[in-house]
Amino acid sequence: MFDSQVIHLRRINLIKPLNLAHTPTPLHRLGRISERWKGGIWIKRDDMTGSGLSGNKVRKLEYLLAEAIAEKADTVITCGGVQSNHCRATALACARLGLRCKLLLRGSPPADIEGNLLLDHLAGAELHFVPEDKYYQDLPGEFNRLAAEVKTNGGNPYLIPEGGSNAVGAWGYVEALREVRKQCYDMRLKPVRIVCATGSAGTHAGLLVGTLLEGWDIEVVSISVCYNKDETSARVLEVVDSMIDRYSLSIRAAKSDIQVLDDFIGEGYAKAGRAVFDVISEMAATEGIILDPVYTGKAVLGIKSELAKGRMDGVTLFWHTGGIYGLFAFRDEFCKEV
Repeated sequence: MFDSQVIHLRRINLIKPLNLAHTPTPLHRLGRISERWKGGIWIKRDDMTGSGLSGNKVRKLEYLLAEAIAEKADTVITCGGVQSNHCRATALACARLGLRCKLLLRGSPPADIEGNLLLDHLAGAELHFVPEDKYYQDLPGEFNRLAAEVKTNGGNPYLIPEGGSNAVGAWGYVEALREVRKQCYDMRLKPVRIVCATGSAGTHAGLLVGTLLEGWDIEVVSISVCYNKDETSARVLEVVDSMIDRYSLSIRAAKSDIQVLDDFIGEGYAKAGRAVFDVISEMAATEGIILDPVYTGKAVLGIKSELAKGRMDGVTLFWHTGGIYGLFAFRDEFCKEV
């Protein structure tokens, strides 16, 4: 019998999550690409958590927006890049729940409204574009400004950090870890590692906490999409520690427990090189799986490169965190091949 050792929700005073995602998401082997790359690659399809709400962000929002509703918030404020998957998922989830949504988007308004930004518009989110230097230098100030406006107008704001990556949101990936562990048990599958793309660190943090609570001997490996190894590790550990403190968890994590590969960032966040576009095309043509240039394309390029160097033996479980809508903003890169 499958034996889950995870602490029950009632014992850690965890809020009951909303039901926004279509779970459990599928887990299956990538047979053709495994043969091609000479590795054992399985995929966890969190690109299939829903339609507009697809991707990893919705698992976090199930907890975050449950807390927002419990606190009687009527307006949700969050932030991200112009093509942020998290902002898109938040805008659509707020529309579904009847909450107002304000988005702080890093950068200038683009000439073309497409991809995730188009869905933000359709969901009725209020968009606030913040120049990159101001975004990085004074994001808390921007949050406070919008929150003050909401309060002045008689509203009650709820603030969500970038990527939904805090102690509340990351719990969505503790539950996701339990889900995939049960799937692996049922399939008699014994993966050596889970590999995911990492930006704001909440997904890795939740998965790591899940492995510690469950007592599952499996590695969690981040392919960083924006920060170097040290900064990414620090961000993961910060979220993990906040979860341990908030929920009084009887586990420990150290920076040495956090595995990060930072060789595939390229020129930076949302900037992809030719190798990323090539691996996206290869995966689509070989497996019918759609990746994106910001997150999952870099993660799969990392897996391919590590396999070529003989560094990923055994079964690797790639966690597909979504991002399909952001792909369309890069259509010109693929049109060059046509």
